[in-house]
Amino acid sequence: MIVPFLFFVPPAMRATPEPASPCASFRAFAASVQKGQTESIEFHTSWLADFKDGNPKAIGAFTRCFDRGYAPGHAVCSYLSKNGAVEFAGDNARQALACLLPGTRFGQHDLALEALDVSFYFGTPQRGSNMTIRFESDQKMGGMVLTIIADGY
Repeated sequence: MIVPFLFFVPPAMRATPEPASPCASFRAFAASVQKGQTESIEFHTSWLADFKDGNPKAIGAFTRCFDRGYAPGHAVCSYLSKNGAVEFAGDNARQALACLLPGTRFGQHDLALEALDVSFYFGTPQRGSNMTIRFESDQKMGGMVLTIIADGY
């Protein structure tokens, strides 16, 4: 006799749906910042060695993300923590820039970003956010850090 098993998964236990596109959380973050408000996230990555305050014997891919309690920033952190690159962490900066500055192209060849510091506006000239994307070595924590800053106007 075969007995089928049926079970109910309460909504709170279901997986959170992924954003509609890889760019959705980046764009929602940039669009959410109000005039006179500044919000930022930091996505830290470390490949092969843990962060300086971590386990010195640990080997692997390590991430930390700081959203400063801002819900749209939390969505970016959640996306990056689940889908972000660690070994080739520059890919995260490249993706953020391409999402927030439509039309950005990096060519047909592989591009390995070692550092990036770029500013541009997101939205319209009348309303939006002045964006800064920085990707650099993190001397304090170790590894690399991607910082995305939105300054609403």
